[in-house]
Amino acid sequence: MGKKTQTKSTNAEMTARVQTVYGLLIKSYSRFEILQYAAEQWDVSERTADIYMQRARKLIQQDSEIERPEWLAAAIARLVKYEQKAGKEDNLQVAIKALETQAKLLRFDI
Repeated sequence: MGKKTQTKSTNAEMTARVQTVYGLLIKSYSRFEILQYAAEQWDVSERTADIYMQRARKLIQQDSEIERPEWLAAAIARLVKYEQKAGKEDNLQVAIKALETQAKLLRFDI
């Protein structure tokens, strides 16, 4: 068996791969499935794929450490956009639901 020659990936490639693995982990892919994906898509070793997984898990951990006020502000901002879009499209049911959800998150009684 011949030895594979692997070229070192660029920082941009590494970042994109870690983000892809992040997505796979969020979708509950197993280590084996991610190793298989990495080998097929990027022709990388198990060790390199493990590094991608390690970095992706660190990102997941950082994302889960978000503080409640930060999360709440981001969620409200998204809901406002949903409400605006639904209103422009005359989809009043969705606009009302987005507004109700905002009120619920902000603990307003409706």
